[in-house]
Amino acid sequence: MAAEDVSGGAGAGRTIIEEVRQIIAFVEEATGLLILEDGTGEARAAQMLSRVSYLAKKEWSCGITVMGSVLQDDQRWRTLLHEGLHSVSVGLTEPEYQRLRLWEEAVVESLQRLYRPLLFQQLGLDVPESRFTVLEALWPYNHAMAALGRIAAERPEVPVRELLEAMLRTPLPDRPAFTFEWGRQAADFNHFKRVYAAASGLLR
Repeated sequence: MAAEDVSGGAGAGRTIIEEVRQIIAFVEEATGLLILEDGTGEARAAQMLSRVSYLAKKEWSCGITVMGSVLQDDQRWRTLLHEGLHSVSVGLTEPEYQRLRLWEEAVVESLQRLYRPLLFQQLGLDVPESRFTVLEALWPYNHAMAALGRIAAERPEVPVRELLEAMLRTPLPDRPAFTFEWGRQAADFNHFKRVYAAASGLLR
């Protein structure tokens, strides 16, 4: 699968491994985090693809067939970028993911949507955002992203991307506490605490 030609959508003619390497380079540069501390670009790509395969098998039930169909369509860009961000997320282990799934998914998916136009610009790809509208409207954790957005809005002077990247760099077990401490600089901390309490209830 890793070396399979991509025959559909933007980037036709590339192989999956080439696209993954480009996405990894973008993610590592944007976040300052590494998928592997050392190793070749191909080793990084192999690790990320193994994660995509694992999640396809574990969570989509249709396994490699579903993954294969996704990777033949422009939707693969959001899928691979999303998984690339999981791959650099600090402190992400299966037990912690199961316990704090939405604290992970809301951060990663929010960054995926912010980064995607920048990725396309860097790679010289013309992929209309309309290609992703329906799928992302149906994404099951949109409520968690909205809750995170309400937290971010309590400090409007801080770019949302800055908060999200700081959360990605914070070990997942520490992420809720980090976010609460981040809110101490809000203009009205008592209001922030109420917003945080309501939002964190949706991030469980």
